[in-house]
Amino acid sequence: MIEDFKADLKVLNSLQIYRKYVLGGVCHLLDNHDLFELREVICEQFQIEFNDVLMVGSGKLGFSIKPSRRFGLFNDDSDIDIAIVSTSLFERVWQEAYLYKKSGADWPSAGRFFKYLADGWIRPDKLPPSNYFDFAAEWWTFFNELTSSNRFGPYKIRGGLYHSHFFLQEYQTICIDQCIQEAF
Repeated sequence: MIEDFKADLKVLNSLQIYRKYVLGGVCHLLDNHDLFELREVICEQFQIEFNDVLMVGSGKLGFSIKPSRRFGLFNDDSDIDIAIVSTSLFERVWQEAYLYKKSGADWPSAGRFFKYLADGWIRPDKLPPSNYFDFAAEWWTFFNELTSSNRFGPYKIRGGLYHSHFFLQEYQTICIDQCIQEAF
């Protein structure tokens, strides 16, 4: 698949590559049944639409497109990355985070949290400490239990929360554009 991807970098634009490989195509790590099961568990947990749970990253592609690991193959140290796209869930967390910040509580990563928020996504590792912030506790408990179940292999399962498909697409196409530039 990596050779097909690299060949397509020369003939397709970043949006087309995003559609073909991130939204479409086969999943490198999980077969259709396991991918369905993973997405089903996540959409049930967060009460979101099935189509708003997507596997991304090296687990999906078989290799990374992130600058720090560009074209590095999925391996035993890789994570299963999930993109959750839900405006209502995103806004709920945003409001809770705003109120937490407004309360003056200690939150060392607040600046980084709001930087990612401006880019349309929430990185759970930047949320307020989970012992004080209910959503963070819920998120980490769920994903840690999913990981420790080994139901989808011995890999960490991690998620990012996106405001809309627009922001997921933008985040992914930034890396794809960089891949295109490097291909020439």
